[in-house]
Amino acid sequence: MYFLIENQPKIGNRYQFKVMEKNDSILISEPFLCKEDCLRAISATRRHGPVVENYSTWDLPGDLRFNLYIKNDSLLKGTQRYKSIEERDLALQQVADHISLAPTRDMAPDLAMAA
Repeated sequence: MYFLIENQPKIGNRYQFKVMEKNDSILISEPFLCKEDCLRAISATRRHGPVVENYSTWDLPGDLRFNLYIKNDSLLKGTQRYKSIEERDLALQQVADHISLAPTRDMAPDLAMAA
């Protein structure tokens, strides 16, 4: 598991991070204006992520997933859809167990380039 920081030209060169497992995105952040805000949100995710109660779950048919709430009502949206509640809950627990020690891979330039 790791955090992946990217610059998103399609959304005004804002910064965004994903929580990744191998090559699959598990959670995705809101966009941030600067990399420093993105890094602060990753720190908040490391603090709040190990607490299972900080996650909300969706139990809709065809939409079994989880989201993570961090500081200031920020939300990391779940990007995976699971086949069963058990599979979703197991994935959530694995994220909670490992997110605090996940390394960061920074794939974004320090300064967003003008569009």
